[in-house]
Amino acid sequence: MTEVPQLETPFDEVLNAFAELGDDADPTRVELVTSEILGEWWEADDDLAAGLIDLAARTARPERLVAPLAALRVLATDADHREAAALALEKFGLPEPAWASRLNQVTPGECWRTTDVYGDESSLVVSFGDHGLVVSINYGSFGGWVSDAAIVESPREVLADLRAVDESVTSEEISPEQAHEVIADAFAGTEWQAEPEVGEDFVRFRALALARLRTLPEPPEADEPEPLTVEEQAEVIDSFFAAAAGELGDSEDARVVALRLIEFGMEHDPRRPLRAGPAKLESFVDFVDDGQIELTDEQDAAMAALLPVWARVFGERDGLPEDALTALVEAVEDRLDDREADAESALDVYLAGSEGLAPDEVQDLLERRQFALPSLTVETEDDEVELDPSDPGQRRVLVLSEFAAEFDGDEPDLRAVALTTVVDQLWDGEPAETWAAARRLTEAGLERDQVLAELTAVLEDRLIAGEDGDLEFDLDDYVAALDELDAEPED
Repeated sequence: MTEVPQLETPFDEVLNAFAELGDDADPTRVELVTSEILGEWWEADDDLAAGLIDLAARTARPERLVAPLAALRVLATDADHREAAALALEKFGLPEPAWASRLNQVTPGECWRTTDVYGDESSLVVSFGDHGLVVSINYGSFGGWVSDAAIVESPREVLADLRAVDESVTSEEISPEQAHEVIADAFAGTEWQAEPEVGEDFVRFRALALARLRTLPEPPEADEPEPLTVEEQAEVIDSFFAAAAGELGDSEDARVVALRLIEFGMEHDPRRPLRAGPAKLESFVDFVDDGQIELTDEQDAAMAALLPVWARVFGERDGLPEDALTALVEAVEDRLDDREADAESALDVYLAGSEGLAPDEVQDLLERRQFALPSLTVETEDDEVELDPSDPGQRRVLVLSEFAAEFDGDEPDLRAVALTTVVDQLWDGEPAETWAAARRLTEAGLERDQVLAELTAVLEDRLIAGEDGDLEFDLDDYVAALDELDAEPED
């Protein structure tokens, strides 16, 4: 008899893992293995559960899929996947492992919540008899989000440890319905983020934590918090500047920053939009630095003066004890100091070689180099990397990274060579006519990318291959063309 060839699938490793578990495996062991697999898929942003379920319709050996489908029927994080896995098993009609009916068969017990003095961080501990679920929540942004989650053997010991970490931490027993609501909302806050900064335990236990969450009774539907009205926001701002009199100037820029803080609170902490906590205010600065909250340079400068005062005023309003209030203001000041240090570090790079220049010459050099390279970082798959623009090779990487969408293929084309050369000229200030033309075009109303395109086109038209194969151009001809370069008059 001819053997039926088996399809090679990306799921062989998963199928083998369940085959090794066997029919009589401990249900908790099966839950952990399944949760780890689902966590790896989630971390890779490639949920393969649907593909594994689809394989059931075309596999020549359905018995190999019974175990993983039985696990997905209970532990898949997507309700549609759980239902599809159940339907596939029903169609197979094959015997299931002994553990299949015992997955997630737990009874919730006591539920406890601990909260730090600011309301920035909270932990939920839910007992399930011989084990517990611990969920850590950060309330600095996104309405609260799960930063870590784990299944633990001794939930009461964990609760005692959480209480012992800081005397200011409060703890309270809450109902299973409340625990369900808080944990579900926080998991949603994590999922809203493109790249949440979660712990390793979160990835490993995420699917199992969500399965345990489904065993908690559903909470009654809660009313959405009412946002502050425009009038109420204005009153908050007026009262803040009255309380800050003598510490902070009441300027239009400062009032815009205060408004942005209120808006941030309504979006990311809707039930307590005016709450002041280190994580929350540091998140606000992060959002400003990431460009998600837009401020002008003047408003940005106003923020540096306003934020510590805002922390004090609203920390006092929240009734924070003196030591917590002091720590809050210091945390905000430290975050602003780090930001200033980063800015000064970048400024030093731009001003390299400016020793001995007159103040107006230093200012011109700074404007020229920041025009040439507004950013000194490139994004990789995992992080942002800061490069040294004084190194021609790294400067080239910065340029090609910024304009990557315009250049296809591995070999840079003529326009890419021209562009990187123009940026070199702007960075070095030679020839001076390149910067003069850039300023002239900018003053005529062109945006930076349009200016660079104009300069690049002028140089590209003059690049020729020299005897040794290198690209060359006639400097006098190029400078003359730059002198004649003007923005096209608008019709």
